[in-house]
Amino acid sequence: MLQCLGHEVSKKGLIMSSNPLKNSEQNHTERVQLAIQAFNDKMAEKIVDEMAVIHIIGAFSAGKSRLVRELLRPYKTAHSLLPISSKERQTALPLEITYADTPHLFRIRIDTNTTETELFVFPSREEQQHFDASKHYLRLELPEPALLLGNVSLCSAEEGIKRAVLKDMPGWNSGDSLISENPLDNGLVGANNISLVYVTRANGIDSQDDLTRLHAIFTAFETGDAFFYNGFNLVIVITCCDDESEHDAIKQRVNERLQHLAEKVDIELQLTVLCVDFGKEPEDSSELNHQDFANDFWQAVFAPIAEQAQAITARDWATRIQQWQADWHLQDKLVQSLQIIKNVHAFIGQFKKQDQFIANMNSTRLLGLSDQDRIEKVQAAWLKQVGQWQFDFESLHLTDDHPLTQWWQDYWLTQLFELINPVDALVQQMKLAIQQLPIEATDLQQYFHEHVEDSYQKALAQRQSYFHCVCDVMEPILHDNNQAKLVATLLSLSLLDAKYADYYHSLKTA
Repeated sequence: MLQCLGHEVSKKGLIMSSNPLKNSEQNHTERVQLAIQAFNDKMAEKIVDEMAVIHIIGAFSAGKSRLVRELLRPYKTAHSLLPISSKERQTALPLEITYADTPHLFRIRIDTNTTETELFVFPSREEQQHFDASKHYLRLELPEPALLLGNVSLCSAEEGIKRAVLKDMPGWNSGDSLISENPLDNGLVGANNISLVYVTRANGIDSQDDLTRLHAIFTAFETGDAFFYNGFNLVIVITCCDDESEHDAIKQRVNERLQHLAEKVDIELQLTVLCVDFGKEPEDSSELNHQDFANDFWQAVFAPIAEQAQAITARDWATRIQQWQADWHLQDKLVQSLQIIKNVHAFIGQFKKQDQFIANMNSTRLLGLSDQDRIEKVQAAWLKQVGQWQFDFESLHLTDDHPLTQWWQDYWLTQLFELINPVDALVQQMKLAIQQLPIEATDLQQYFHEHVEDSYQKALAQRQSYFHCVCDVMEPILHDNNQAKLVATLLSLSLLDAKYADYYHSLKTA
């Protein structure tokens, strides 16, 4: 690249013809903050819904709401959003639980699938009864990673991290909810189920009413009215099993009863039975290893798609940045940027020798030459002194899909060109002065001083910019393989640099 910087770079589209920070109403800090926000938005993985549901069914007071609370026990900060658990009937509206980065609880209208209101406390049963359970449901969103499926494709072909739904149904025999008496009418039939969770108390495992309802569900699966991925996976959670010595016997009896029922309906049943005692009070944890139970539960309900679900890449930025593709790494571009700055300094250092813009050049050496020859001789002497003004900026470009593209363009390249543009202006001014050198100029050094000195001083001043401090700090970690540390340092320093620049500007204009 032999052309001057400003012309060549504008063709490459790497920077605008003038400094965007100076022309924008935004100050430096706002500009950098917007660029960092753009990085944040690109780093945020897209979370999309998959048609994958896990229904929790059973009689009222069987422990369904308590099961949900125990599974979500780690989210103490969202304690008020969790379903109420007691020995009384509590759930009147279906409750969907799915993944989100921050906790929220909404009441949703079914026919329009729109949020009617956000709730900040889980509503009591009396409050829920003001709404028709066939027209409304509650949706609880929590950062529960177990509900993320990876980029599995069950029904949705949309790219992104898929999330499943855990659906707590009103208990049957609650007496005042049509939906609780007909669970097949609310999602089980025709739904895309991963698993079905049936909750019963230890003293209710022989309930004929429960068996009758399960028989109806089994029949719906056999006729194709209820859809389950990779076969019918049934997870039984038996609560109030305080005597561990009886667990094996209970599991065997439940397994025999339900397998016999499945044979009568002529279906194959994948069955897991979990016995648990949550303790007498909702917050009593002395009788349960909650993490072990939660692990067993999630493993059981997601067993049908375990081979399809992909391992979810860690959602923390540090881990994900460390896994960036090779052409996203910044070290080479940063090393090249710093080398450009060093070359610029070296170029300016050659611009004057012995306080002369063109050392050892005077009008006597130009006597007898034509105008064109005079200009060519002066230009040749100048180029011999300073060398060619050329840099390769093409390799500094980041691809549009790089998470740091906006930051790189709006901060790093902008600051880099703020250093280089005055030198480019100096080169242009020197070329113009040479081209316009009059024959009557007897003192060449005085002539160039009058025409070039101001531009030269502006170029020198850029060597004292704050951006140089940022570059100096970056030097020690440029060859560190920790890409996350490098990115964090860059973003932090850029924000500090921008804030200081705005502060300094405010002092100058005060």
